[in-house]
Amino acid sequence: MKLYPITKAKLWLRCLIAGEKCIACGEMNTRGQGLLCRACEDDLKRAHLLICPDCNRYARDCVCPSRIMQNSNLDVLIKYAFYDADLRDSALNRVIRRLKRIPDRLAFSYFAAILSQPLASLAAARSFTKDNTVIAHIPRSKRTIARDGHDQAEMLAYAIAKRSGFKHIALLRRQKHGKQQKYLHLDERVENVKGMFGISKRCDIAGKNVVLVDDLVTTGATVSEAARILYEAGAAYVACVCIAKSDKKI
Repeated sequence: MKLYPITKAKLWLRCLIAGEKCIACGEMNTRGQGLLCRACEDDLKRAHLLICPDCNRYARDCVCPSRIMQNSNLDVLIKYAFYDADLRDSALNRVIRRLKRIPDRLAFSYFAAILSQPLASLAAARSFTKDNTVIAHIPRSKRTIARDGHDQAEMLAYAIAKRSGFKHIALLRRQKHGKQQKYLHLDERVENVKGMFGISKRCDIAGKNVVLVDDLVTTGATVSEAARILYEAGAAYVACVCIAKSDKKI
């Protein structure tokens, strides 16, 4: 995993002056243990235990994809929790925004540890091995990386690969920046991501299983386009893992 200079600086400064802070609200964690303050930990559990309207399971156990994802032959979406974009002050929304700004390796490891459990179940069910399976991520644009100093999806994918034992490979390359998805309607999102990704050079994934990692999935348009490219390149199977999925049925 490439660590950009500004990322190294942020990590060094955090260790030097920040101390141990809650990964959601950024306030000092006075308990002296864990990565969340008590209030954020309780709030995060509520998002973790929301019920999926399709399978009637908790978010932590649900693997239901969006309809757009199903159309791209993406039939598994492992997620930590459901989120509502309108609840900006919720612990889940705060931690998602914070990870976009701060390359907190401990926080990515925290979610990787949780997400690796259902991934292990999927791996056992579909006979994933270290030889036939790789971890990939949805790459951010160069403009976004230059602004934030890191790629949060790459850092999450790296942490999941380290935890699960599968190899992380940057299979996808970003071919265009595109508009910000959050400002677009569903049809506009699908159109916006067309041609956004390509396969990195010297990456042969014929017959491989690919676990595609992103931090946040809303409609599923972006991961669906990425999955389409991977299948065209010869991937045998593609599944998706994320921290949070929109609780709205799309």
